[in-house]
Amino acid sequence: METDDSRILDTGLVRSGHQTCTVEFVSGKFKGMRTEAVNLLTGSLESDKLFSPGDRVQTVVHYDETETGPVFLSVNLIDHYRLAGQAVLALLFALFLIMFSGRTGLRAVVSFAFTVLSIWKILVPFYLKGWNPVYIGIAVTLVLTLAIIALVYGFDMRWLAASSGAFAGVLVTCLLGIVCTGAFKLHGAVMPWAESLLYSGYQHLNLTGIFMASIFIGASGAMMDLSVDITSAVHEIVQKKPGIGFRETCASAMNIARAAMGTMTTTLLLAYSGGSIAVLMVFMAQGTPPENLLNYRYISAEIIETVVGSFGLVTVGPFTAVTASALLTRRQSRSVES
Repeated sequence: METDDSRILDTGLVRSGHQTCTVEFVSGKFKGMRTEAVNLLTGSLESDKLFSPGDRVQTVVHYDETETGPVFLSVNLIDHYRLAGQAVLALLFALFLIMFSGRTGLRAVVSFAFTVLSIWKILVPFYLKGWNPVYIGIAVTLVLTLAIIALVYGFDMRWLAASSGAFAGVLVTCLLGIVCTGAFKLHGAVMPWAESLLYSGYQHLNLTGIFMASIFIGASGAMMDLSVDITSAVHEIVQKKPGIGFRETCASAMNIARAAMGTMTTTLLLAYSGGSIAVLMVFMAQGTPPENLLNYRYISAEIIETVVGSFGLVTVGPFTAVTASALLTRRQSRSVES
């Protein structure tokens, strides 16, 4: 409702001190009540925020319950409230996808929700309990691969071909990730927030194992995409030309795989480098030589994720092409005979 910025020390980029705000609760136990809240500034542009009258803010309230009502001990302003906007954005995306793709779009929305729940309710809790990150990551990735591709195709030969191709790439990425992480002397602390996790009482976690698992988990989506693209193309070829043989189908599938792999590897590069653009800008602004930049452990971690993931994609292409050609031409020849 109101803000008091008189106790903020502004030295240019860095602000310290605190901002006092008058807030009115719009939901929860204290709805309709007003009180003063404090917004602490630490001098960090990354974590600090400033509020203005009219902002919707998430708060944490400490209070005592008395006979006359609650007594506020402290009200801390956490951050701007974004959940409503995120929900609207997600809903619009789901509606747009369903309008464009119909039932396939609806299945895509279901697979998206299933993936989010699997990561939040299965993968992360098991990691926090100290289970082997690589084994849990492989298991969750396999389940997601089978379920997501089943939502696209159902349980038929296309599902079997695409799933086997995607998982072959995941296994190759997993093995190479383990080897390269050890060979390049990388520690899991290169991941953002990793040290904060240890200081929060989880010193038992195997951060390096979690980093290894993140390599193939991060690339698994692109592998599923590539395997489904190739399988769908092979299925269309077989449907349009029922008498086609395995060799001719496989040759066409290989050509499709080569074209698809040419862009998918670049997709991984852009996805990973986009998150490191600030680091690259810092090194360039400081005049760091390219060899020093490439040898820096954070950049080395990104290189491993990109190159190892690309190895997995190169595996997915030919493996899916051969598997889909064998399975779909065999099914087609059986249906022609019958």
